[in-house]
Order: sequence, then structure tokens, then C-alpha cells
Amino acid sequence: MPIINALSVKPVKINGPYERVIRVLLAPDTQDAVKDLSISHAVISPHCSTDLRHTHPGAEMMYIMTGHGECTIGDETHKIGPDTLMICPAGIPHDIRNHGDEPMSLVAMFVPPETSKQIYDRAERASKVTARS
Repeated sequence: MPIINALSVKPVKINGPYERVIRVLLAPDTQDAVKDLSISHAVISPHCSTDLRHTHPGAEMMYIMTGHGECTIGDETHKIGPDTLMICPAGIPHDIRNHGDEPMSLVAMFVPPETSKQIYDRAERASKVTARS
């Protein structure tokens, strides 16, 4: 599996103020070639954000490909846009806000890896929380 077309991977759509689409491209439970890294692709809708101030058991790095906004990592807030790499250490609360009129596209990498089930389950829980908001 040397090539993965992101748009052919099952998406999970999250509604509400956290509106986005997530696709797990690479995880230990989706293939056998790479076991020490997970990669997902997310598209955050205009004027939406990730679920607020969440954490992960390992580091999460996010590379912004399109869109503009802000991120908060711990107590620090930064402007982000194309060609920006965010590094969120394990256990540190973080979020992203898309302030623009265009979708924000990013690639997220998790070290140590999370399974596709963990990533999708977390996204689906966020979707249910936002549906009650």
C-alpha cells in the first residue's frame, strides 16, 4: 500500500460549531507497513473549530495546508495558516479555530500512534456533544 488517496478513505463528519470531516489515512489497525505513526486528514469548515481544549496520550502534530485561523496549545495562542506545523505535546490541551471563509485543510500525525477506531470514536463523541449544544 504505497499510495493512499485521502478522498477514498471513509470520512466521519462532525456537525455543529465543531463542523469538520476527518479521514484516518494511516493507523496500526488499517495496514501492516507502518506501526509507529498515525496520520489523519481533516477539513474544518469556515468559522468552525475543533472540539475545544482536547488532549491526546501522545504527541499530535498538525500541518496546515489551507485556511487561516488560530490555535491554542496549553496557554499560548498562535495565528496559523498554510505551511504551518503545530506541535502539541502529550497531555497538553489544544484546539484550532478556522476564522476564514474557506475550509481549513490539515494533516494530523500521532506519535505514538492511535488506532483508527480511537480517532473515529473521539470524533463521533465530539459530534454527539455538539449535537446537544
